Amino acid sequence: MKKTNSNIKVLIACEYSGIVRDTFTKAGFDATSCDLLPTEKKGKHYQGSIFDIVNNNWDLLIAHPPCTYLSSAGLHLCNIENYGQKAIDRIKNRNKAIEFFLDLYNLPIKHICIENPLGHISANILKPTQIIHPYYFGEREMKRTALWLKNLPPLEYKMSNDLFGSKTATDKPKPYQIQIQKSTGRLRNRYWTDCFVNNKLKTGKEKSKTFQSIADAMLKQWENVIKKAE
Repeated sequence: MKKTNSNIKVLIACEYSGIVRDTFTKAGFDATSCDLLPTEKKGKHYQGSIFDIVNNNWDLLIAHPPCTYLSSAGLHLCNIENYGQKAIDRIKNRNKAIEFFLDLYNLPIKHICIENPLGHISANILKPTQIIHPYYFGEREMKRTALWLKNLPPLEYKMSNDLFGSKTATDKPKPYQIQIQKSTGRLRNRYWTDCFVNNKLKTGKEKSKTFQSIADAMLKQWENVIKKAE
């Protein structure tokens, strides 16, 4: 016997866009997003700390904790010899971010997915369950993303030939190889087109949004897992 979707409570932590929340809501789940920011779309949303509502009998948690102090891009700024007090302050913020990540990971919720870029957590604290890119799921962008999963299977995608040393998905477009240099405006061959909109760099807020195709894969592949009876 399986639970019905309407009886399954899904919490999307650190999401203001409503993308993942709405994907599960449309499938009949009781889904709520939570963030310090207001939601960009109408829907069930708690504006405030996730720890205010973590004991509300959730069945699934999908969390996107802030990566500013955790991603590989800024780890070099923690070098005290080079950056002095700024590095010390950043390390303090990094430690708070680590604590937040681990508090989410250790919540008493049966099914958990935490999404973050590769960085301090994956290198020094906890290896991710899997690493994905948006183009694995039909997008044209490359964005290395780690998933830490509890009682959830890794997201599946079909494998094909190697591309620059890593496996890719079959029947999916390869990522674009164009990036605009911020200083000169000239084109360079890169794979980070997810950073650009209309030839302009996306803001950090824009880049943090989940690709719809990945949200769809989460729903499709995890729906039956979380519907199974205890």
